[in-house]
Amino acid sequence: MATPAIEDESTGILLIPEQMRPIFAAWLPSVGPDTRPEYLRLPGDLAVLTKSFGITLPWRAQCDAAILTFSIECADRLLDALPEVACREQFGANILLRLRGGRPANENLNPELAARLAQLEEIARRRGVRDKFCEVVAEMLRNCEAMRSTRRPSEFAECAALEGRLMVELLLLVIGEWTTPEFDQFMRCVATPASFTDKLRDAAGDFQRGEIAIKPTLTFRLGLCWLLFWRTLRLLPFCIGNWRLVRWGVPAMFSELIGGGKGEV
Repeated sequence: MATPAIEDESTGILLIPEQMRPIFAAWLPSVGPDTRPEYLRLPGDLAVLTKSFGITLPWRAQCDAAILTFSIECADRLLDALPEVACREQFGANILLRLRGGRPANENLNPELAARLAQLEEIARRRGVRDKFCEVVAEMLRNCEAMRSTRRPSEFAECAALEGRLMVELLLLVIGEWTTPEFDQFMRCVATPASFTDKLRDAAGDFQRGEIAIKPTLTFRLGLCWLLFWRTLRLLPFCIGNWRLVRWGVPAMFSELIGGGKGEV
């Protein structure tokens, strides 16, 4: 008989015994063989964050949030691989059409992404937020293209901040029924420093692969670090008296900054 998973009392994360990890990985919604490993942590991070604010998400909401996470990962990964602007624009149009319940006759969408979009469309329709969901996704696609093409550090930082905020808005559309105003405010505040951390980690590899036009010079990195510092200070009021949140936040940011990212060298 397999050893059951045990909840870590300090974090709320389920500790999965070695012999159960292949089964657990197979269970996670929408996880594919090409899913980037840093995304596998995010469902656990969400569990810690919600528990830090006294929120217990129902099982269905946890699954929906995981589907959203891995759908974003898949779309981002496939979009990054398209070198031509026209191809990326068509890719984005196909995503939006799928999320609205349509399907173009000449569509040639990746089967992995098509399956994820079908799940997302069902979630958005079930939650009654499909129109708003599609609006946010459309803005994310426009912002992604702007961030990819800009050579101005200030515009890149603005795009990175907006990307983080839009991702949080998608998450809150999915799980907002069960969250609290304080949690929503924290997520909107943490979105920007989290996105800056991600860009600092991945910038060199993204530039090498042609996924961003701006060169990650020392000046670029110092500027982003300065913005990250000030945005992180805004989180301090949430951390006062909430040691579970502090215990999650410091190691999480450190591991993101030194993590492997998307194959960065």
